[in-house]
Amino acid sequence: MSRRTVQASALVAVVLAAFSLPAAAEIVSIAGYTQVEVTEYRSGTQGDTDRVTESYPGTATELPLQVVARLISSEFIAGNELEEAAAAVAAQFADPRELASPNPEEFAINLALNSISENIRYQARAITRETRSVLYSAGELGPLSSDGDVVDLTGRLFLDGALTLIAEDSTKDLTGAHVILRVTVVKRVDGHADETVFSGQVELHGAAEGAAGVAAEGSFPTTQLVLSNLAIVSPDFAAFHVLIIPNISIDYPYTATVGEEFTLEATVEVLAANVPGDAGVAAVIGTPTDTLTQVIGLTQGTQVASETVSALGEERENPSGEAAFPQTNLFPFLLPLCGGLGFETLIGLAALVGIKNFASPRGYLRK
Repeated sequence: MSRRTVQASALVAVVLAAFSLPAAAEIVSIAGYTQVEVTEYRSGTQGDTDRVTESYPGTATELPLQVVARLISSEFIAGNELEEAAAAVAAQFADPRELASPNPEEFAINLALNSISENIRYQARAITRETRSVLYSAGELGPLSSDGDVVDLTGRLFLDGALTLIAEDSTKDLTGAHVILRVTVVKRVDGHADETVFSGQVELHGAAEGAAGVAAEGSFPTTQLVLSNLAIVSPDFAAFHVLIIPNISIDYPYTATVGEEFTLEATVEVLAANVPGDAGVAAVIGTPTDTLTQVIGLTQGTQVASETVSALGEERENPSGEAAFPQTNLFPFLLPLCGGLGFETLIGLAALVGIKNFASPRGYLRK
């Protein structure tokens, strides 16, 4: 590392510690991509699939991108109440440059899969992605920075949401049901290999006798995750497992070369599957519970949907469960409370940050 690089990095660290002043950066371009897909399986055989994709620029000429895929059992539509089953999945990407908030709200994912039928289950996938090209010019990362300097920066990733498994029978075998949240951030520079600067996922999965477990991979932060069982407060579901992701944030390092354009690409993905027979799954990542209300309302009635959404909302606001990944956290006060899902540099580059609501606004804690 050159002396100039060391000086520039040190100066950035001092500015952060003293003032948290933003650093300017030219946002050369922003691109967005969303895709949702849901597939029905009937007695183990793949059936209908609904898939919707949008991209900007590409299929769409303006933002936000909003895509929704839905499936409803054809037998249920025909009047066979024993074959009640439905699924819906939605994703959104909004333009962060038009969102006036400390954490621009651009990413959103919301899904629900539920089946009363003993023969039908669903698999779903939702993706929302931002690709942002950025250029730091000389002097923007400190008065001593000049073209060619390699500067150490820190990105920040915000996460907020809930993953859910439900069943009417407390002894229901939930093996095979799962909801996975996966987040990656990739840095790209022309002429160089792609660099994954953040990769991690967390999973809530079903087990025998109505039980559920959790798993994490990569750098996903687990210290503050809460695993709750809402069956004790829910009159509708004897198994009601919720993994709460309560306004957490992590930092990750990367480098930028002054005067060299680079790309940061953030991908947020949810993968989910339910099992047949009075069982369902849901994911709410920074958004209202629209699809959950629709699917449960369709298969089990509006009152059950209202009670379920209410219980989930209250648990998100005030988690009552236990640590999903028990560990000793000696410095919990160092984790700032932030809303939404996304990431930004600590020096003010608002790179790929936040959640955009599909429907009515929801309050978020702001850093």
